[in-house]
Amino acid sequence: MTKQQMNRKNLIKDVSFRVAKAAVKAILIYLLYFLLAPMLAPLFEMAPGLIESIGAFIAIYIVLLILSDLTAKTVFQHFFSTARALFFMGYLLLSMRDSVYSISYETFSLTVNLTLFYTIVTTLSLLGLARTILQAINFMHEKAEADSSLQP
Repeated sequence: MTKQQMNRKNLIKDVSFRVAKAAVKAILIYLLYFLLAPMLAPLFEMAPGLIESIGAFIAIYIVLLILSDLTAKTVFQHFFSTARALFFMGYLLLSMRDSVYSISYETFSLTVNLTLFYTIVTTLSLLGLARTILQAINFMHEKAEADSSLQP
């Protein structure tokens, strides 16, 4: 086999691996959503529109995950990873509103303040965003270093 045929074979193998990896991740995330949704059905009855909102979130998150995996080893992988982290933070900030929830049932009333929980999750999301940005910087550094080593 010539070198060009070997490169083509390696490229096909690499792309098929990326597609398989993205498909497995997407299936696992959707399967998790599919299994947890019936367990949370009573909560969805108390909050109308919640199931549609979570469904849209899962769909967009899976699309960004697939795009990130398909564009692996390119700078676009880091763009999609950053977009995924920003989307998660934006969705979280838009969905939390005042972060105080009250549920009443007959004579029983329950009020829950989730401010601390949302603060922790938002901080962890910021760390995820910082990680993706640092990975993009590292990718560009390695690419520039590889290009400069080819120069005499």
